Amino acid sequence: MKSILAATAFLATTIATVQISWAGCRIHNDTKWDFKVESGNTSNQSVGAHTTTSIAAGKIKGVDQKNGKTISGQCKEGDSLEVKDEGGIPVLTLK
Repeated sequence: MKSILAATAFLATTIATVQISWAGCRIHNDTKWDFKVESGNTSNQSVGAHTTTSIAAGKIKGVDQKNGKTISGQCKEGDSLEVKDEGGIPVLTLK
């Protein structure tokens, strides 16, 4: 009986951990600018130049503090976004 309880607890923990790792949005920054992003209820998320990372789902506001470039938009759980440089203007799009 104890082994069944332990196995059930382990399985529940594993499933919860996997669901947490899937939460949020994937964002690829294909520009030379580094952004500090606020999304959902989470601030100070880093989206570096030419990197891919995950951020919290929700409304997005980002700024490159060195150059004053900004991005904004929105994402839902599981969305994939991309930041592109269009003539010196960073543009956030759904991928």
